[in-house]
Amino acid sequence: MIFIGKIFKVRGNRGEVVITSPTVGVHAVAEREIVTLKSEKYEKKYEVVYLKEINGAPVIKLKGIDSINGAFKLVGYAVYAETDEKGNDSNIPAEDNESAQLAGFLVKDVNGELWGNVISFETDSFNKLLEIRDENETDIYYVPFTETIIKEIDKKKRLIIIDPPDGLKSLNKK
Repeated sequence: MIFIGKIFKVRGNRGEVVITSPTVGVHAVAEREIVTLKSEKYEKKYEVVYLKEINGAPVIKLKGIDSINGAFKLVGYAVYAETDEKGNDSNIPAEDNESAQLAGFLVKDVNGELWGNVISFETDSFNKLLEIRDENETDIYYVPFTETIIKEIDKKKRLIIIDPPDGLKSLNKK
């Protein structure tokens, strides 16, 4: 599963919620895609009716959540994408599916500097890492897959925007 964001407030009275996360983009999940909402105690699955940006904030509408009361019950849940980039269910285990989803994505930092393409998404340890090969195919970089570094994932453009700390490129160079 890929972390999309965290529900932090209700928007309006028709069941829309606002997600806060540096990793979410309006193209992070597709309509009719199944997402998993997780809290410390519970896990729920919902179909996405839509995810759009309103006044700069990502707003999601989930099937079956049609009131402000229903939406309030979801505040605090983390949202994870479950399916492949086409929105189809997959028989691939979640960790392998994440790697398959992100492989080949172009990676740029917030200043527009090209880092390269994702060659794998390491999920074997507690710390998830993007393995990125530069455009000359000479260097490999490891970028932690965290909310503070991953700013946007655009599935349609196959693009990941990162905001790495100073020195990360030279520190993690393989």
